[in-house]
Amino acid sequence: MSGYKLSAQAAAVQAQWNAPRDAVPAAAPAISNSTVDSQSVLSGSGEFFEWFSGGGRAAGVNVTPETAMRVTAVWRCVTLIAGRLMTAPLCVYERTGGAPIKLPDHDLVRFLQVEPNENMSGCEHVELQTMAMLLRGNGYSLIRQARNGVIYDVEYYHPVQVMPYWSGKSIWYRFTNLDGSTEDHHSSEVLHFKGPGLTWDGLKALSPVQHHAQSIGIGIATRDYTARQFENGLMTNDYFSFDEEISDPQRKAFKEYLRRRAAGVANAHNPLLLEKGGEWKRLAVTAKDAQLLELLQYSTIDIARLFGVPPHLAGEVDKSTSWGTGIEQQNIGLDSYTLMPHRERFAGELSRKFFPTIGRQLPRYFIDFDPEAQLRGDMKARGEFSRTALGGNQLPGFMSRNEVRRSFNLGPIDGGDEVYWPTGTATAADQLDGDGADPENSQEGKADAPQAA
Repeated sequence: MSGYKLSAQAAAVQAQWNAPRDAVPAAAPAISNSTVDSQSVLSGSGEFFEWFSGGGRAAGVNVTPETAMRVTAVWRCVTLIAGRLMTAPLCVYERTGGAPIKLPDHDLVRFLQVEPNENMSGCEHVELQTMAMLLRGNGYSLIRQARNGVIYDVEYYHPVQVMPYWSGKSIWYRFTNLDGSTEDHHSSEVLHFKGPGLTWDGLKALSPVQHHAQSIGIGIATRDYTARQFENGLMTNDYFSFDEEISDPQRKAFKEYLRRRAAGVANAHNPLLLEKGGEWKRLAVTAKDAQLLELLQYSTIDIARLFGVPPHLAGEVDKSTSWGTGIEQQNIGLDSYTLMPHRERFAGELSRKFFPTIGRQLPRYFIDFDPEAQLRGDMKARGEFSRTALGGNQLPGFMSRNEVRRSFNLGPIDGGDEVYWPTGTATAADQLDGDGADPENSQEGKADAPQAA
């Protein structure tokens, strides 16, 4: 497949950008880069390390995209949104005077649906970019083109491998490859998927993990605290008392004895032998009284709120039912208020980079998610939609039987290309006379029309 060929104007601009690199292949382009080359960043400022980690420290733990994914609520919300987006294929459409036309044989379909590069499929590319956007706020891919402007690869880069910077009034990106080499590319060659908001310099979107480190840190710290209780085998409200005073060497020996006999899940049922009137006691404070369980529940709800996911989809069903119209409306809200903005960001970035706007004229083509694929998981809603589309009971249809069958990946049938129209009613074509005039508004129609009494 030959790929998509840029317009003559875009190819000319591409050639101008490649000229300095072709002339001096061993050196990077001479670009003034105040963001990357500044002394404050290279000397170890907070922004530099923040660029690598994408997080911070909160609730006594380090909160980064990697540690955040250890929290089950974060994992569930991120994989839920990313998985939902990857199930709807990206398609190329052509603008017409009426409804847009899907182009399943367009050259770019290979990069959008099948194989953007040799290491992943199209759906995996969408999933990885969504996860990068949800955790770090930014996802990057490099559009690699031949010298004639034909696209041959869309290469995925981890966000830590990319540094955007200003050069004059243009945004450039510095990519660091796995071998340590770097290459600089203009923004027109880079797919930059951004989440909500922008940093102060307008280069990157805000990092959800960084800005909500406290909420995620509470979840990490609470689970670490609970895990240590199982690891140590004793609660923090356990204590021992003796009738006689014991010396420091005896205290150390007793602690070592506890460590060997009571620490860990494997020693949970080992009896303790206490001497000199020793007693094992526990304060009347349970995990419930310490609100540990409530904290775990609150952490899940707070993280679900962060990503815009209904709590029941994140596994928190304590105060909600798993059945009924309430859950159905929450699922519809997930699609309308959470998934739709992400789809628009993806489609907008792909459309403007693959089909750039020239002047005031809209591009002929654009990219969007297939709306029919969004109903695949709900067969009831899909069936109701198909019945409405086919029409019946004196209600006109707007899709033919073959069009509906095609949405189910079924072959066409004979006589299935007609759109149903109720008998005894005029179609849209019949409502216009041969010259295209409306009979109701024509002079002849007014003359023949009965006069009101």
